Amino acid sequence: MHDALKPNLLKTELPADEPLIIMTRTFDAPLDLLWTVWTQPEHVAYWWGPREDNRVVELDVRTGGKWRIVSSMGDGTEVVFFGTYLAVTPKTMIRNTFVVEGMFEEDDRFYEEHNFEERDGKVFYRSVSKLDSFEARQGVIDSGMEQGANASMAKVDELLRRLGGR
Repeated sequence: MHDALKPNLLKTELPADEPLIIMTRTFDAPLDLLWTVWTQPEHVAYWWGPREDNRVVELDVRTGGKWRIVSSMGDGTEVVFFGTYLAVTPKTMIRNTFVVEGMFEEDDRFYEEHNFEERDGKVFYRSVSKLDSFEARQGVIDSGMEQGANASMAKVDELLRRLGGR
């Protein structure tokens, strides 16, 4: 079985010819349940980032909608993530901007596309982040994004099991 088709394994690719970050993974849950966990504020607050202390200020998952999540880091600092949903096809695709206050400002935003495909009762997930330069991509990698994504996906798995997934 291809690694990306195995549940619980996030595969990250950094193409040499484009400043992209590609992440793939399979979730052992039905698409309806994963979509709910991915798009409902109470669930996103739980799985977002490596810590569980998040406030979903806004999560309007529709084309033109906005999102804003504030993460408390345990030392009193807060990190604010936000963006705009550029395109949403329910249970299939989300395309959005991604901004981090103080790190990647509005002019430095990057673009993400999240794709969800049901395969034999599981969901194949593919995320592509498009940055303006290789330097910007390296900055995102150096920020700990990959570790945070792995921690988030583990919490998505836990939440899926709790809500009736496998």
